[in-house]
Amino acid sequence: MLTSLLFAAALQATAPAQDLPAQPSRTGQSPTATQAMPGTQPVPADRPMASPAPSAGPPPAAEAAQPTPRPDPARLPVDAQFARYDANGDGVLDKAEYSSWLVALRTAKESDFKADSPEGRGWIDGSFASADANRDQKVSRDELVRFLTPKAG
Repeated sequence: MLTSLLFAAALQATAPAQDLPAQPSRTGQSPTATQAMPGTQPVPADRPMASPAPSAGPPPAAEAAQPTPRPDPARLPVDAQFARYDANGDGVLDKAEYSSWLVALRTAKESDFKADSPEGRGWIDGSFASADANRDQKVSRDELVRFLTPKAG
């Protein structure tokens, strides 16, 4: 008997869905709104619909839709060159180290740039003061990246 019940249940689960008769129209609803979709079971009016179980996180499609964070464009050149100009290896650029980096950049574009001219010294001093955000007379990697990153607006 148990075998016949299991067999009947398996047949019912795999049998093609049958069209259900339309339910009577409720006030303000079209007949199609009250009909069960083929292959689904209608929910009796006296029983609330079960709410879906809460998910542990966003659905996989939502995760894939998130944009990949782009690296800060200023960080790449800073990371590539910072150690070259950090002569004493302390992880920050003092004013002399910063000046040597700045002069190397400028003379690569302007071969006649004179760092020891009043204009050159003023430019280096102003740039160092702007880059040294916490005024500790050193420029860290993060300070240099923030200094080189254009401000929005």
